Amino acid sequence: MDTDIQHKLDSLQRLQEQLFKQQRDLLFHQQQQGVSTETLRPSHSNSGSTNWSFTQGLIVGQLSVIFVIAVFIKFFVFADHNSTTSSSSSSNSAVGVIINRDEQRKEKDSGGGGGSLDPATTSDATLKLNTILEKTYYDVLNHSPELLDWFTVLIAQAIQQLRVDALVADNVYHSLNDFLQTLELPDFLDTISLTEIDVGDDFPIFSNCRIQKNSLGRLEAKIDVDLSDTLTLGIKTKLLLNQPRPLTAVLPVELSVSIVRFSACLSVSMFSDDEDEGTALVFSFGQDYRLEFTVKSSIGSRAKLQDVPKIGQLIDSRLRKWFQDRCVEPKSQVVMLPSFWPRSKNTREQPQPVD
Repeated sequence: MDTDIQHKLDSLQRLQEQLFKQQRDLLFHQQQQGVSTETLRPSHSNSGSTNWSFTQGLIVGQLSVIFVIAVFIKFFVFADHNSTTSSSSSSNSAVGVIINRDEQRKEKDSGGGGGSLDPATTSDATLKLNTILEKTYYDVLNHSPELLDWFTVLIAQAIQQLRVDALVADNVYHSLNDFLQTLELPDFLDTISLTEIDVGDDFPIFSNCRIQKNSLGRLEAKIDVDLSDTLTLGIKTKLLLNQPRPLTAVLPVELSVSIVRFSACLSVSMFSDDEDEGTALVFSFGQDYRLEFTVKSSIGSRAKLQDVPKIGQLIDSRLRKWFQDRCVEPKSQVVMLPSFWPRSKNTREQPQPVD
């Protein structure tokens, strides 16, 4: 009996120990769950705060980049409004720069080399000419005359093209004939018609080119020109005798004028006039020019007078006077030059040879 009681007591003790152990495990498990929940809540808050701080940084970074780009475009790409208020202010500033450069060049020329050049007594044109000669290494006093074979070839090509254009579909005949028809003729002359046109087949030769200063202080090129060719124009008309009644008598007249030789010294220079826009080309011929004509005349119907000397002399003197009053020094011809600035409408593509 005592043994049974002892056995029951041991069983109760083991049961109490198990219950105590279970309670302890349960308490420990509850404590662990409490700690995990407490630690889990701060982790969620920390992740949320981390996500929010990353979004803020991204937004601030994007705004900073946009601000930097805006500042760069404002101050480095676009111009200042005050500098582009008007075109006159910019042109005035450009003129100021050019004037300063000229003054610096004058001071440099007058300051160096013993001060032989006085800017107060030397014109701007002379200074510009001296600058051109200095930078192109051209000595007007000691430079030898130059051959112009290349220029002769270029002019020959241009003349050849003019002849081709004149002969195509008789353009030169129709042009001259229309011009003669529009002339106001006196009562004793009938209508004028063309009988002969010869545009020649030779070309002028340019040689002995030299650069000199003329009396106006400009640089001019003096070129010897020589042409031996036959340029002919023949016309016919009628002299009308209207007294005592209209068409009392009619006298046929035929004339043929040919230029067979021309040689002269050609002077070419360029200048800019403030009144005219652009640059002008001025050319004239020396007074010692040589111009030879051949005049053929025929007067009458049945009994004709051939090559009357007086008529030849009269036509020769009139043609020489016409040429001298227009192109012989001190007279000159002025040709306005077009703008040579490259433009898209003037762009052409050279045809390529076919292989």
